[in-house]
Amino acid sequence: MRENEIDIHYYATEIRKLAASHQAGETLSEVKSRVDSLIQQMKESLGSDKAWQAKNWEALLDQLNIYLTNKVDPKWMTVISHAKFRIKSRRQTAIYSRKHFKQ
Repeated sequence: MRENEIDIHYYATEIRKLAASHQAGETLSEVKSRVDSLIQQMKESLGSDKAWQAKNWEALLDQLNIYLTNKVDPKWMTVISHAKFRIKSRRQTAIYSRKHFKQ
């Protein structure tokens, strides 16, 4: 097990909880801020290995995709879509850094 092993399921569950809190009435701006904070927390726990980061961002995207169907509440979808956008950005940054800075 890696020193910076993380629990992808934990982060996916926390993002889903945040989506549910928006669905239950919490403001979108507050929930987005909490999603961003959670993603930053995950980034910090991943360490500096860009390939490892990209792999884990991809795994988190896969976990979130499980819960997206055409039957979900629009508020839920908004939060999950925001999280996916941020995660994809982190993944692309890790891939770009790996290719251009050879870490």
